[in-house]
Amino acid sequence: MRLLVVGHAYLIEFNQKKYAAMKCASEGLELRILTPRSIQHVFKRYTRELASGLSADEVVDIREYFGRSHMSYVLDPFQFARVLREFQPDRVHIEEDPYSAAGVETVFLTRLICQRAKVSFFIWDNLARVPRFPLNYIKRKLNQYSLSKADLVVRGNKDGEVLLREKKGYKGRTAVLPQMGVNPDPYLVSRPNKTRDEMHVPENVPLVGFVGRLVPEKGVILLLEALQQLKAQDWRLLILGSGPLEGEIVGKWQKLLGDRLIYRGAVPHAEVPAYMRAMDIFVLPSYTTPEWKEQFGIVLAQAMMAGVPCIGSSSGAIPDVIGPGGLVFKENDVEDLGKQLERLLVDLSLRKSLAGNAQKFALQNYTHAALADAYLKQFGFLEATQ
Repeated sequence: MRLLVVGHAYLIEFNQKKYAAMKCASEGLELRILTPRSIQHVFKRYTRELASGLSADEVVDIREYFGRSHMSYVLDPFQFARVLREFQPDRVHIEEDPYSAAGVETVFLTRLICQRAKVSFFIWDNLARVPRFPLNYIKRKLNQYSLSKADLVVRGNKDGEVLLREKKGYKGRTAVLPQMGVNPDPYLVSRPNKTRDEMHVPENVPLVGFVGRLVPEKGVILLLEALQQLKAQDWRLLILGSGPLEGEIVGKWQKLLGDRLIYRGAVPHAEVPAYMRAMDIFVLPSYTTPEWKEQFGIVLAQAMMAGVPCIGSSSGAIPDVIGPGGLVFKENDVEDLGKQLERLLVDLSLRKSLAGNAQKFALQNYTHAALADAYLKQFGFLEATQ
């Protein structure tokens, strides 16, 4: 069976591992991934990488145009058409919005050249944002065109179902799956005392962790405010990330909390597992805004893989991602967050129980291998290749 994937997320080597795992799970699977050569994201420009387990022939070198964002780029239509004619995919899976330039282009060329190929999308959208006329009209028509050609839409969260059915008019099959998984190996290691020692965190002092973009909606200031009210408890807070709130964290909160706050900025992806394994509690306190709602939270999956109990807000997909591996508080509620933090800070047995649940749940649902199996089943490839 032949699978062709289009999406800017697969510039990044880490994200490609889901498809490398699919090849391992199904020996007969042939794969092509088409991405732009580079794309501008929130804090940096990403350039195309190649994951181990995939070849240069599989992550195709193809030109792109108008690559200012993931919504505007298109792939060279002549190269794209040649790939479709030569590869003749059984399924074309598009990990871009149905109304994006690349999404519409992929549907059009697929239907023109490979009429028998099935088309599917992955979408994150869980918030009804309506642009002004005429953009709202154009967006609606492009969505209708692309989705009318799809037999499957994979959603990254449960929230998008009503939006997909009622607002976008999709009538086909859907599934809820993460876009990417986690390699469990670097997380399934005994606690690295060296990491805690380097941060001067005693083993008997709970280490609370936050990893993510330092923007208001990720809720890191809520976490700082909640912990400030729990000074009677012994704890340390580790923050990893960068963004607009960095100045406030260093300029205000470092002075208020002193050596209780450990701020390391953005760290390389390869270093994240060691920091995760050093934590006792992980917190993702995101809150919904008119323009954004938490769509998944891969950092939760990473923390759970390391056996760390999580505390998450009620924003978007967070409660579903945490499952039995932690506690949920009312989003944007500092008092409720403080209550859940205090529960875990003072109750070691509860932390241990949730830690075991978290790791078991993550191993069942968030590894590359687990996702590969789930996607192959949705694509109808698993039985055909075994």
